[in-house]
Amino acid sequence: MQEVGIIVKITAMKNQLTSMEKRIAEYVLEDPERIKNLNTYDVAKNCKVSQATIVRFAKKMGFSGFPEFKLTLSQDIGNRKAESHINIMHEELKPNDTFEIIGKKVANENIRAVNNTYEITDFNELEKAVQAINKARKIMLVGVGFSGIVAKDFYFKLMELGKVASFENDSHMQLSYISTMNENDILFVISHSGKTLELFNLVKVAKNRGIKIITLTNVANNPIRELGDIKLGTVEMKSDFRATALSPRISQLTVIDMIYVKLMLENENLQDYIFNAIELVKSSKL
Repeated sequence: MQEVGIIVKITAMKNQLTSMEKRIAEYVLEDPERIKNLNTYDVAKNCKVSQATIVRFAKKMGFSGFPEFKLTLSQDIGNRKAESHINIMHEELKPNDTFEIIGKKVANENIRAVNNTYEITDFNELEKAVQAINKARKIMLVGVGFSGIVAKDFYFKLMELGKVASFENDSHMQLSYISTMNENDILFVISHSGKTLELFNLVKVAKNRGIKIITLTNVANNPIRELGDIKLGTVEMKSDFRATALSPRISQLTVIDMIYVKLMLENENLQDYIFNAIELVKSSKL
């Protein structure tokens, strides 16, 4: 049962709901607190849909039925009230903002991105990703733009853990490397939109070769995510310049760090690699 983050999840998944399910989502988000006093009949009547549609909506959100959905929603509301997050709104950056105000808004945006990412994380999928990486013969990381920066960060982390990993920007070199991979290997694809054409084509090639695909995209359905054997998610952000430049990268790095720490804690030998690396780096400092 998902204990927190259902409000964030509903918001993130709105674009992949049917028209009737979207009506339910908007009704819930409009006033989440009223749902705790309603049953499927009440919500169905207010949303002008069938009770079966209410149940399907709850199951699409990851619950066994409406009662479990309602209980988790109530817990989420309680958590948000306790943390004073329930009324926090996105503050737009303004040209006349002082540097101090800009700093506060950027910090709040990043904190929100990290918290929301945690709330929608599917830890079963994350565990599958860790197990797959542990067993993999080699791992290829790909991403473009800001996602490419995150992919390169993960490449360094895997190398630090003694994994056979690669990161390559050039599409021809990517295909050359793919030709040396098989079902014992992993292609780890990072793309916030999940719609980058060159990455989508690369994933299709890897899929046809039987290579395991791990995708890290926003949680809404998208072409790259659909091809993944293991699907990791980040929060879908608003399409303004702040979100594009800041939040997706922070969200992606949060998921990568979760994997990195779990890999390190599960294997004492990997911890030794890190401690040795720290000592070697120390020797090069003044």
